[in-house]
Amino acid sequence: MKRRSLIIRSLLLLTLTTLLAGCGFQLRGLDAAALDIPALTLSSPDGRFEDAVEQALQGTGTTLEDNAPLRVNLSEEQVRETRLTQGASGNQERRLTLSVPFSVQRSEDNAYLLDQQTLEASTTLSVDNNNLLAQDELRDEALDSLRQEAARQLVDRLRALEIP
Repeated sequence: MKRRSLIIRSLLLLTLTTLLAGCGFQLRGLDAAALDIPALTLSSPDGRFEDAVEQALQGTGTTLEDNAPLRVNLSEEQVRETRLTQGASGNQERRLTLSVPFSVQRSEDNAYLLDQQTLEASTTLSVDNNNLLAQDELRDEALDSLRQEAARQLVDRLRALEIP
């Protein structure tokens, strides 16, 4: 009886997996399809967000060149931290929000294809006020994750861009 139950569960799991794959379900971030933009110029302040954008663009097969036909202008990243819980001791919930203004221009005539838009990503983290070292490390990890998410958003917006 137990063996029959195990076989039925296995077949059910296999069927569900096949159905999900057949309907086009994909895990987020695994669709690193190439952009229709072979090369870009990246104009941005040096920093960790610039590194995340470079990595995301190179993952799509886009090269970064100084004289590319399109230029992506990134402004300084802005981090906003909001306390969600009240109290001075114990665990606290905080929301981190990363915002980066950007624009996309044609290099030949400086015409804007995307004019002053903002990439925004946020997350909620729980911090322990009694462990300051872990709190800083947790915040840094969350910010790195937000930078990667914002870089993916930029790639998605570039993918949707119609280039004449």
